[in-house]
This record gives sequence, C-alpha cells and structure tokens, in this order.
Amino acid sequence: RYFTKENRVPSHAYRASSLTKVLADAFIRNTSSRLAVVCTASPCATDTEHTIATLRMGMTLGGHGSEREEKQMVADLVEKKPRLTHPKNWTPEQVFDWLESVNDGRFRDIADTLPRNFTGQMLVRLAENRCVQLCGGNDRRGRSFFSAIHQEMQRVEASRKG
Repeated sequence: RYFTKENRVPSHAYRASSLTKVLADAFIRNTSSRLAVVCTASPCATDTEHTIATLRMGMTLGGHGSEREEKQMVADLVEKKPRLTHPKNWTPEQVFDWLESVNDGRFRDIADTLPRNFTGQMLVRLAENRCVQLCGGNDRRGRSFFSAIHQEMQRVEASRKG
C-alpha cells in the first residue's frame, strides 16, 4: 500500500531477518528485475496472526498492495441432514403414525386404547408394566413394545451424536 502511494517501500515493512535486508533493493520494483515471492503459512490456529502478516507481506512484495477479504462460514460447506425429532417431542399425530409403522404395524391396535391427545412425552414415560397392560396383559408383547419405544429414542440420540 505504501509502495503504491509513495513509490518506495519503507524500511519498517521488511522483516528483521538479514536475508530480507540484503534483498531489500530487489523488492523495489523496476523494469530490469523480476521477483518471485514464496510465503509459508502455518496450519495451526495459534499462528494465525503470523500467517496473515506473512501473506500480507507477500501480497505487498508481489505488487498486489490492496487486499480483499472473503469469508465463508464452514457450516455453509457442511451438508445438513434433516434432524430427527425425539419421541418425547412428538405430537399426537406423530405418536399414532409411529404406532402404525413400528415393527410392521405390530402395535397398531395399541393406538385404539390410547386417548387422541396422547403425546410423545406421555409415550416415553410409559413404564414396562403399563406397556404390558396396553398389550392386553401379554407380557412378551408388552416388553417388546417397551423395547421398541426405547430403541426409537436411542436411534434418534445416536443420529444426533454422529
């Protein structure tokens, strides 16, 4: 920037290294010389300031004094999967839809015994013995229903973790 305004590079623009000082005259643009600039950047977040300073110096030496900053959020680059709703947040319609589809509709008849305003929060609070009651006293089927509820909760929680 200073070079484009004053047609010279100030001494403080050069790094304190002896090589940079020796080559300082070559950095000043004239028609008889060519300049190649190699900048090394660190991938560490702790070196961000040094990396930015190095790149700015490289741009200045390369004759591109004006810098332009472009930002892009990393979250925009990541493909977003639709987030599954946890059973405790289900509406009554979602509860009844799940009962129709889980285990190939094996628990479809339970929907008839539940009130129409039965929410997901009520579903996840069902104890195993209440599931047995809802299954007409069939112990094995009741435990299977209780297990299906908890498997659905674990499936949603696993999808959120990974």
